[in-house]
Amino acid sequence: MKINVLVLPHIENALGVKLTILQKDYLLADGNITWIGGRGNGRTFVHCIRLALSKGEPLDIEYPEKFSDYGDGTTRYARGFYKSMFVDIWTKLNDYGFSVRQIKTK
Repeated sequence: MKINVLVLPHIENALGVKLTILQKDYLLADGNITWIGGRGNGRTFVHCIRLALSKGEPLDIEYPEKFSDYGDGTTRYARGFYKSMFVDIWTKLNDYGFSVRQIKTK
């Protein structure tokens, strides 16, 4: 789905958060934007939102390293922290009524 300024409040309501200006800019941008800052600034969070609301082939949740943001470059990150965050965000957006990208499991 194309994320626009009218959708942002619904994303915030679905997830129970207030997005920062940088996070909103990232979600509204068609391409990637330069992200300034280090760990703990919400980049992975909005990456998960954007991916959950994107179009494309179903995501194989058993192998999140194929679609996760870089993290530390290991499957430990992708299959641990990233997968947990993505599934939580995906579920909340789906339960709220958003048309989310399909995921597949075994």
